[in-house]
Amino acid sequence: MNKNNYRGRFAPSPTGDLHFGSLVAALISYIQAKTHDGIWLLRIEDIDETRTVAGADQAIIKTLANFGMHADEPVMYQTNPERQAAYQAALDHLTQSGLTYPCVCTRTKLAGSETYPGFCRDQIIDHSQPHSIRLATGNEDYEFDDFWQGHQLQNIAKQSGDFNIKRKDGLFCYMLAVVIDDASQGVTEVVRGIDIMDSTARQMHLIKLLNLPQPSYAHFPIITHNQLKLSKQNHAKAISHEDPYTLTHLALSLMGQEPPLLQQKTQSNLLNWAIENWQPEKLNNLAKINY
Repeated sequence: MNKNNYRGRFAPSPTGDLHFGSLVAALISYIQAKTHDGIWLLRIEDIDETRTVAGADQAIIKTLANFGMHADEPVMYQTNPERQAAYQAALDHLTQSGLTYPCVCTRTKLAGSETYPGFCRDQIIDHSQPHSIRLATGNEDYEFDDFWQGHQLQNIAKQSGDFNIKRKDGLFCYMLAVVIDDASQGVTEVVRGIDIMDSTARQMHLIKLLNLPQPSYAHFPIITHNQLKLSKQNHAKAISHEDPYTLTHLALSLMGQEPPLLQQKTQSNLLNWAIENWQPEKLNNLAKINY
């Protein structure tokens, strides 16, 4: 990959304010892009409208700006009608290719199943019933070399089986939207947390079926506090009122970057230092970063 052709992205969900874990994710994707003299994109992943918090998108954008991170191109929203049309076109293509089927299974019926057992795969389903749309998959291995986690081998049949690409409530699933959005934005490297790495084979499968460009992958360690992943579900504290320089210095330190105490303690100086002195190998083969 030529340095100047690099296109990376940060893709938060607008379910609340940014917390320290999401700040680290933003910083890693931003620094990784800028180290490659590349483009850094921001995508608001609001595909699940049932979880969207009003105003959270603008709060996220404002917080990122306070930390010196600005998208190089217009922010993408998954609920934009143009994006919805793109998802529908992909779904239509997969359906016309005979690769999808309706599924009426409930969570109760699937309780205890680690992978989808295929209950509805060969059944005649009454389409008037609430149903999701599943993608039929096979017993196929997918391999990729992860920037931080090394060589990976995943098998969809063993990990999930046939998976949903459209929900019963009519919303498109993240798994379908993300590969179409990455292709639309020209993302060349997907930088995200290791907790999402098990979805990679499913996304590679969709990329192949839809004949989309295949990005490379870089899964960084999750951020933990008291042995728990820092997340909104675990009540991680919002960082909207924190000092950007102090918090960024802490984040870089936890990533093993050893940032100095700069004479001019400005956020722009610290970000410039981080980009010029980025040592991504410090994150190699780590499973978590303890906060």
